[in-house]
Amino acid sequence: FAEFLPKAIFRAKADSALKIFSIPMYLLYLLLFPIAKLFVSISEFILKYLFNVRIKENQIIFNRVDLEVFVKQSLHGHESDNNEVNTELFENALYLVNVKIRKCMIPRNEIEAVEVNADISKVKAQFIKTKLSKIIVYEGNIDNIIGYLHHLDLNRKPANIREILHTIHAVPETMSAVDLMNSFTKERKSIAWVADEFGGTAGIVTMEDVLEEIFGDINDEYDVEEYVEKQLSENEFIFSGRLELDYLNEKYNFNFESEDSETLSGYIIANHETIPKRKDRIIIDHYEFDILLVTETRIDTVQIIKIF
Repeated sequence: FAEFLPKAIFRAKADSALKIFSIPMYLLYLLLFPIAKLFVSISEFILKYLFNVRIKENQIIFNRVDLEVFVKQSLHGHESDNNEVNTELFENALYLVNVKIRKCMIPRNEIEAVEVNADISKVKAQFIKTKLSKIIVYEGNIDNIIGYLHHLDLNRKPANIREILHTIHAVPETMSAVDLMNSFTKERKSIAWVADEFGGTAGIVTMEDVLEEIFGDINDEYDVEEYVEKQLSENEFIFSGRLELDYLNEKYNFNFESEDSETLSGYIIANHETIPKRKDRIIIDHYEFDILLVTETRIDTVQIIKIF
């Protein structure tokens, strides 16, 4: 009772309780800090000079692994859909530092862009057609991105694109998603141009793309139509080529392994060593891939049959 009642009260009135107790706690901190600092200094002196113990400064006593274990143990025995969702979100946030931009970016061949010398009428038509709020601008070719346009700027009735051009920063595809998020927050931006190792365009990335790594799919303006994902039988499937290998392996127990490819389309093309044609049938390990829809640059839809 003595433990439950205070917890229940403070959980229900957390904000108001914080306001009430924050000032007394801060005064106690100011009062006790010199005493605590004195005892810590004495302890360090004794350990260092009498017992020859090396004192490590700025030592991390609670790292990411410890934090992850703590969360799992805290929720152990309290199984619910809510806890599962919270745990997944927390783990996604912890591992965001390991996620590279190349994993969450919009690839080069899906960028909606316009040449800087194009007529304003063409820009208006492209905004209407794509229903986007921002369109990338390049000079010469897509490897030379110089900025982006916002549809609201067209209300200023510009004579040319350069009058309403917004700058866009280039980031390497090896940059971590956490660093990108910090950069977006610091510079108050929400879109960046992703450069590959040769200085060309690998794609673009938005704040929504990064947040999706934590919260899952967020329907934003750059998302293409929903991916095809159908299980026809126990061993027969139809998928969009843009689906990620890790997702398919985890959900459908496939064994697709590739160090160079992240999507199903890339996996098939890498193993086939060329972009297949429609109705082509490709065998890779224990899987048969029947190409249903394909463009000049990627596989749109493929049927997969498990072979035993």
